[in-house]
Amino acid sequence: MKKLIYHLDTKDIVKLSEVGGKAKSLIESTRIGLNVPDGFILTVEFFTPWTEDLKKNEIWEEFLKNPSRESCDKLKKIADKFEFKEGQGKILEGAKKRYAKDSIFAVRSSSPEEDLEGISFAGMYETSLGITADNLKIAIKTAFASMLDTKVVEYKKIQGISIENPEIAVIVQRQIYSEISGIAFSLNPQNNCYDEAYINASFGLGETIVSGQVTPDTYVVEKVQRKIIEKTIAEKKTGLWLEEDGGIVERENEDRNAPALTDEEILLVSDFVSKCENYYGFPMDIEWAMAEGELYLLQARPVTSYLPIYEEMMTQPGERKILYLDLTVLTQGFSENISILGLEIWGKMLDAAKGGVMPVGKDGGVINIHGRQYMNISNYLKLMGGNRTTQLWGNYDKPTRMIFESINLKEEYEAETLTPKMKGVKKAILRQIFNMSLFFIKGLYKEKKLLQEYVDKGEEVYQYAVTKVKNDRPFDVVVDEVFKEFEGLIKPAYIIMLGISNYSKIKKMFKGMGLDDEIISLSMDLQGNPTSKMGREMLRLASFDEVQKISTGKEFAEKLSRNEFSEEFTAFYEEYIHRYGARGFKEIDIAAPRSYENPEKFFIQLKALNIHDNVVLTVKERKQKAYNKLLEKAKELGKKKKFIKYAGIYDETMGYREHPKYLYVIINDALRKVALEIGRQFKDEGRLKFKDQIFDLTIKQVREAQNNKENLQGIIEKNLKLRKTREHIKDWPKIIDSRGKIFRYIRESEEGDLAGDPISPGVIRGRAKVLNSPYEKSLEKGEILVARATEPAWTPIFVNASGVVMEIGGPLQHGAIIAREYGIPCVSGIHKATEIIKDGDLLEVDGSSGIVKIVEKKDHR
Repeated sequence: MKKLIYHLDTKDIVKLSEVGGKAKSLIESTRIGLNVPDGFILTVEFFTPWTEDLKKNEIWEEFLKNPSRESCDKLKKIADKFEFKEGQGKILEGAKKRYAKDSIFAVRSSSPEEDLEGISFAGMYETSLGITADNLKIAIKTAFASMLDTKVVEYKKIQGISIENPEIAVIVQRQIYSEISGIAFSLNPQNNCYDEAYINASFGLGETIVSGQVTPDTYVVEKVQRKIIEKTIAEKKTGLWLEEDGGIVERENEDRNAPALTDEEILLVSDFVSKCENYYGFPMDIEWAMAEGELYLLQARPVTSYLPIYEEMMTQPGERKILYLDLTVLTQGFSENISILGLEIWGKMLDAAKGGVMPVGKDGGVINIHGRQYMNISNYLKLMGGNRTTQLWGNYDKPTRMIFESINLKEEYEAETLTPKMKGVKKAILRQIFNMSLFFIKGLYKEKKLLQEYVDKGEEVYQYAVTKVKNDRPFDVVVDEVFKEFEGLIKPAYIIMLGISNYSKIKKMFKGMGLDDEIISLSMDLQGNPTSKMGREMLRLASFDEVQKISTGKEFAEKLSRNEFSEEFTAFYEEYIHRYGARGFKEIDIAAPRSYENPEKFFIQLKALNIHDNVVLTVKERKQKAYNKLLEKAKELGKKKKFIKYAGIYDETMGYREHPKYLYVIINDALRKVALEIGRQFKDEGRLKFKDQIFDLTIKQVREAQNNKENLQGIIEKNLKLRKTREHIKDWPKIIDSRGKIFRYIRESEEGDLAGDPISPGVIRGRAKVLNSPYEKSLEKGEILVARATEPAWTPIFVNASGVVMEIGGPLQHGAIIAREYGIPCVSGIHKATEIIKDGDLLEVDGSSGIVKIVEKKDHR
């Protein structure tokens, strides 16, 4: 028989489906000895008579067909009128006998769907505080009815949770007279660090923090060393206080600028939340309170919005940490995961291209894991030292360099020993330096010959890829053979170093003369650059009248299939596809679709080009103008011949820096065709659901599958199991350590910027919409929500928001939690944001640095 009530000190094994996540955690917290105010839970089964009555009502069908705010409100009104049936009333009266007649209670909901991994109904259900025993029935009905609230229903729809069978349990707890209350995370939500506890605290009840009524104090504790590393004391202007005879009163705090917690109390709260984490085995978010010197746990739930790094990358608390750099984000410009097969093949290319400088493995320089590729910076620090490492990887962009410069790399992250693989890197670097030196010597008098050697070898690799890579051998053999050809390209590719060297000579020649823009202009329209050539060829394709006259991709694709274009266009199009059709977004991933596979999408790209006004049309002219200006200056310096020589070599060679990657893409596409052919065969045999699942296998698994008839679905599920747990992560951090700490570039505030607190990372531009209440006007998709503070009723509004700016509230306030969960850039603590910012202003919101810039003020006349 299903139970209708549990007390928090029950010894029974309680199921999540009976009492919900919030109540289950309170029972378990009580069991492990945490100081939880006593209370009881009215189970889901307790409320079954009410949910059955709801479903019998004619409004229920209306609600299921159209779960609007109106239908939700109608159901809530029905629920408000429910009476406690005889059995329910007896159970409640029996539970109340445990408590003194003058006891005051807090009444909260606990849904089986709430506080599950990746899902947070933070603050959406109704909570009633300061409830006397006589008013318990009203508060319980209020909590029950809140499962029908429009914000709850909308959130369920967003999360893909069915609304057909709503369930709820209700927690009734003796409420303590909180002097100080707050929230604590067992990891730091600001930087994802697993070793830091993050605490918010204010005077009175914690509802002021959760609802965003007050900006609380913030404390950060390094848990391993039990060291307070950050304190921010806020002006806690008001507080909510429990009245002795029931009810809540708001009043101003006398010591509003005093710290809410002493250092000893901060460490006590940190230990408290750490104990929760250790018991549950994952990061926890708790609500706590202090009364008469005692610390109480009010709620405990899993942290739903954090980045769980892979176990293979982690170190244990207190161990030497490892610093990782995400090469996918840094070097490829996209954040999505690479396919299983794609990452392995890309790793082979990197190994071939770098000549042993980037060995794979945790004891090496690179780790390839579940669709991500990370540089082990700690191992390179041991090999090269901090300065050289910063110079090498910090040259990619300023944010990366600034992050490295902000970290004590040697003290915190340098590996303790140089592994055998990294010793091999040192030899590989010396070997490369020797080979480059020989090449430079040859280049002094054989530059054109060496360039031709590279061009010839490049064409040889290209022809091998498009003519010799076929499904006529085991797949692993095909892969190995094509990369042997690719490896032959590496030494001739040193020609690029001649371009880099001569560019440096040009910069040195004109150093300090204010000609930096002109020097950079020499990089325009370089010879041999396949990427810029592709752009010019696309423009030429788009310029054909017969293309301009077409309005849809479907029409374009149909004309191609019926061979209705002119011979001139057809020939040009086929040559373009032959040379560049393999290119496209995520082109390094063998699983990524190619341009030639989708003519409709390719047409959209063509039509997006402005054939009459674009930079390609004027690039030669702009480059020549810059060259002429530099030439005139070189004449004045008496260095005309040197400049002509340096600029000539640079122009002839530097464009080829894009060429090895271009050839890799050609190779990748050739292997893609082979893989898809194998995938089609496996699908026909019933071993794959669709041919593209071939990309969810490793090279070895494909090879083995060619030798047997095993169904491959189990292998694929195992391959993808861990990466599926991270599917919600869209904005992978560039730099992270082995304890989860994310490092972000915090740009300095400039004049006119609005500086606040970074809440949810990312940078977004959009038009502002200032709202003082959730539904006063519509927030269109892509607009940036600007509000004083937000509470649960705002949740549906967040769906359309591209960014969020708030005046009040810390990182654990409801709006902050939802912003992080949805991956919306968010900044809080912007003083008078709703007055300074107007509807329609163009904003740039940097949730990583806490900066909001008004890019353009809308004319409000």
